[in-house]
Amino acid sequence: MPDLHPGSDRPGRLPGALLAYAVALAAFLLLPPYLRLSVGPPQEFTLQEAADLLTPLVVLPLAWLVLDLAGGLGRRGLIAFLVVAALWVEGQGIHLAANAVGDAFHDAAEAFYRTVPGDLNLWLDETLSHWMWHAAWVAISVLVLAAATRAHSPSADHMSATAAAAGLVHGATFFLVSVEGVTTPLGIPASILILAWGVVAGRRGLTRQPVVTFFLVSTVMTLLGYVVWGALNDWTLPEFSKVGLFS
Repeated sequence: MPDLHPGSDRPGRLPGALLAYAVALAAFLLLPPYLRLSVGPPQEFTLQEAADLLTPLVVLPLAWLVLDLAGGLGRRGLIAFLVVAALWVEGQGIHLAANAVGDAFHDAAEAFYRTVPGDLNLWLDETLSHWMWHAAWVAISVLVLAAATRAHSPSADHMSATAAAAGLVHGATFFLVSVEGVTTPLGIPASILILAWGVVAGRRGLTRQPVVTFFLVSTVMTLLGYVVWGALNDWTLPEFSKVGLFS
């Protein structure tokens, strides 16, 4: 990946980029389900779908910026990022369309889902799209952390409070989205592995690297969320909407 910021103070610019990325994820992944006002035609095209259309246009460029400021991964890293971005867009696009169709049935949704088309729609909405989308999210994290922990990646003079705050937002968002999306079988091992990677990087003296700080805080926040939610629900991780929360 070419260096788009030659001579720039990467550690100084990274925390702000990380915070922008984390806040964008939180805003575009957590708020749209509550935007139910119709803005069609068609009649059932709501603000949720309109906001979802913007998600990859905002989040993925910010992810690219973070990856670039973290040092990049060369041509192969660029190809990997493009593949991951395509997976994100494909997964989210499937989710947007299938979820909108299901929501359009309102009180008749359960009857629709008992039909063959409804069963397909539900699988596309709740299974295929979530796993594609969230796998891409994890892959972006891996690419960014890989770029930041290379031997020549610079560290800041002190641990960044902004990067830590961004990690809190990112970790909480990933916890909420992976529980509601039923992708915790991906989220749990991914968070443990990324945390372990961050700890190893810390032992190499990279604890003050903003990206390492970000992922250490983020994964601790995510795993703490799983533990607390599991403890409150007999060590299961039910969807929040299934227990009457955030629905």
